[in-house]
Amino acid sequence: MKKLLLLTVCTSLASCAGHLPSTQKSELSELHSSINEVKQAGGEKCAPAELAKAEAKELYAAHEIDEHGGYNMSEADDLIASGLKAVQAAKAKCDASKTPAKPKPKKKPAPVVKPKPVPVATPVVVKPSRGYTDSEVIDLKGINFDSNKATLTASSKDTLNSAVEILKARPSIKVEVAAHTDSGGKASYNEYLSGLRANTVKDYLISHGIDASRVSAKGYGEAYPIADNKTRAGKAKNRRVELIVK
Repeated sequence: MKKLLLLTVCTSLASCAGHLPSTQKSELSELHSSINEVKQAGGEKCAPAELAKAEAKELYAAHEIDEHGGYNMSEADDLIASGLKAVQAAKAKCDASKTPAKPKPKKKPAPVVKPKPVPVATPVVVKPSRGYTDSEVIDLKGINFDSNKATLTASSKDTLNSAVEILKARPSIKVEVAAHTDSGGKASYNEYLSGLRANTVKDYLISHGIDASRVSAKGYGEAYPIADNKTRAGKAKNRRVELIVK
């Protein structure tokens, strides 16, 4: 009777010892396959730390199974489960690295600042009564000289610079600088003085980039007034410089 009982116990233990390692080895095989799958997908580059952890758990679990023949099943199970988690973490990290980055929003171009228009003198048509032919005239309001001299005042340069821009914008035209005076003094002196002033303006235009072949100068003195010389305001209007387009 004792012999029969001992045989039954031994048979039962042998059955347990044979079953447990087989189950764990199947799970270990699953872990091994998962590790290889991640390696083939480039896991050693995109998730080296997670993959190394999974391989370490695999080695420890294999050691437990081989060393204890499945009797320490809970520790081997924990190692295998931990290794599978590490594999999943490696897969997730590799998948994230393959997701294309969202394109950066394009910067809006800076607003284009349009340059302020250069102030230009208003062109007028000369009437024959003023002694000219019917030509286009650019009236350069704002040009002034020192009294009885051909020296330009500082405030005149803004108007002259506008005239330079006009001539640069219209390279095909030639102009005559026509200077006028009021009726104060002798007519001969006024004609002489206006000639000097016309040449001063001509020299300014040439010195600021206008070809000399495009500019001539003439003084008309008091011959062609545009206002009454009996008033101060009228005399101021008669003292003027114009560009006659040829």
